[in-house]
Amino acid sequence: MMQFDQMLPQALMDASLAEMESIFQQMKDVEVSFSPRYLRERMKLLADPWRWIECREPSGRRRRLDWKLAALAAAMLLLSACAAAAFAGQFSQWIPWLGVNPGAPEVSEDVMARMGTVIEQSQAADDMTMTLHAAVWDGETLRLSMTAEQPDMPEEWDEAFWRGSWIYQEECSLTMRQDQLEDYARGEVEDRYAGMGVHLPPEELERALQDQLSVARFTLQPEFHLIRREGDKLVFEVTMPLADYVERPELTLHLETLATYEKGKGASVIYGEGERTGPGPDVVILGGPFDFTFTLDKMIQPVIYEGTVTLTAEDIPLEFSRIKLTASAVEAEVWSPASIHYLFSPDEEAGDPDRTYIEDEQAQAMGPQGLWMEDGSYIDFSEMRKSFTMADTLEGTAGELGCRYPHAVDPYAVTAVNLGGTRVELRDLERRTE
Repeated sequence: MMQFDQMLPQALMDASLAEMESIFQQMKDVEVSFSPRYLRERMKLLADPWRWIECREPSGRRRRLDWKLAALAAAMLLLSACAAAAFAGQFSQWIPWLGVNPGAPEVSEDVMARMGTVIEQSQAADDMTMTLHAAVWDGETLRLSMTAEQPDMPEEWDEAFWRGSWIYQEECSLTMRQDQLEDYARGEVEDRYAGMGVHLPPEELERALQDQLSVARFTLQPEFHLIRREGDKLVFEVTMPLADYVERPELTLHLETLATYEKGKGASVIYGEGERTGPGPDVVILGGPFDFTFTLDKMIQPVIYEGTVTLTAEDIPLEFSRIKLTASAVEAEVWSPASIHYLFSPDEEAGDPDRTYIEDEQAQAMGPQGLWMEDGSYIDFSEMRKSFTMADTLEGTAGELGCRYPHAVDPYAVTAVNLGGTRVELRDLERRTE
């Protein structure tokens, strides 16, 4: 028995390393930051496993050896899970613009890991090394973390260099595996016509689908944003709307001629009737081409609540019918019997007595202001910029109010939403997923 006791700590260490080998292989170039609590508990367990268990046994109670072995196995699984969570926490470093809850960073990291895919692919051309680190997908928006590194990178290539200029990205693209692309286009066409209340017969739907697929640029167009510069490295965020019409989409990111736009020739490229008008590239940062193929293997599906919520905000009667929560934002569909008109500028006159005029401050106060979570905490985003869209109807005004969160949130852990200062309990509504 003594020999077994002496061999057990080393066996546990070897088993732990073997179990984590695949993760270490993926993350070998990533600096990992384990929590102090995890490191302390892991060290105690590996150094003296029996004492680790005894310290957690209720006093005065003896357990049989098989119970101890079961507890020990469970403890090792728990520590392995903690280690995996620590590695997954790298998503908050790769994609910091999603935000991390300062009061519970581990929760934000867990949410990002649950919708994240580790890519870590690198390619080099013309002294430029491009690395696609990771992807995060919330079922609506795809976010990619990408870096460009070059020895002796020109000093002027910094944030100020890009400020006030869009990034020329016309030769870059994101494509989907062909069979999945057809399913994706079908879902998009069906959603578009369903949103207009139109039910197409099968032959019309097929024609609309083929028209969609024939568009050369289709809909998968990524946007590139320079986040910061770190020495000879540029850190980019790549974003693109991506609905969850297909499972585990296989995507290829094509990078070519990422540059600034030609000065004095506009800030965007316009496509119309097959013609391209607008500026071309000016200062080329990377030429390429680079192609990265990867599969999105995780996603937190949006959750939707439907029902009727009647309230008053800014003295305006509102009726909410649908609340959609993703891991990064909330959207609420609303209708009002009032004829609401948004004043775009202080100089605009409120001249029609039959209309309800609102200024920007009122529009912001009408939207979502925060979330209550199942652990009792409250996420306040009242100071964040809200989206506000309204359109006249025959009987009033219909639209959508929304807001991004300050950090990643588990949409399934939300219990109530603050809409215009009123707490709306989600348990009173019907929940469904798309």
